Amino acid sequence: MMTTMGLFFGVASGTLFMYRQIPSAFAFGFLSVFCDVLDGTIARKFHLESHFGRVFDSVSDRVSELAVVLGALAGGIIEPLGVTAVVGSTMLFSLRVLSHARGLKTDYVFFGRTERLVFIFLGLILPFATASTVCFVAAGGFGLASSFQIIISLSRSHFQTKQPNLAM
Repeated sequence: MMTTMGLFFGVASGTLFMYRQIPSAFAFGFLSVFCDVLDGTIARKFHLESHFGRVFDSVSDRVSELAVVLGALAGGIIEPLGVTAVVGSTMLFSLRVLSHARGLKTDYVFFGRTERLVFIFLGLILPFATASTVCFVAAGGFGLASSFQIIISLSRSHFQTKQPNLAM
């Protein structure tokens, strides 16, 4: 339920950014982030964690981020290059799913959702589209940098399992 509420607030935030209703958009954005934090906390505390819940939470996060970025783009808050934020976020999400499917952790990455959100929110409050776009591109760059960390880790893991056994 918390994840669904967070998704609703995230999409509402994006819609409000599209109409340049900045204070309301921020309020809904913060509610979305609050629900995102709370859903995981509740699941862990009451032992309600599930594979479906983790996937639904991650997909909801990406949809909320996409809604905010597209809303900012449609509202003229950012320039098209700012969509880089979604590219970095989506690539990072995909590689994390792949890593987890292979039994590997990804908590070592330099930049997580918090760092990306800080730059996205900063970009949303700056008064000039170019400055806002730079913040969104930085958020996307953070996602891409962390993605490359995972790619390197996956490559190392792959090559370690493919080493021929020379001991006889």
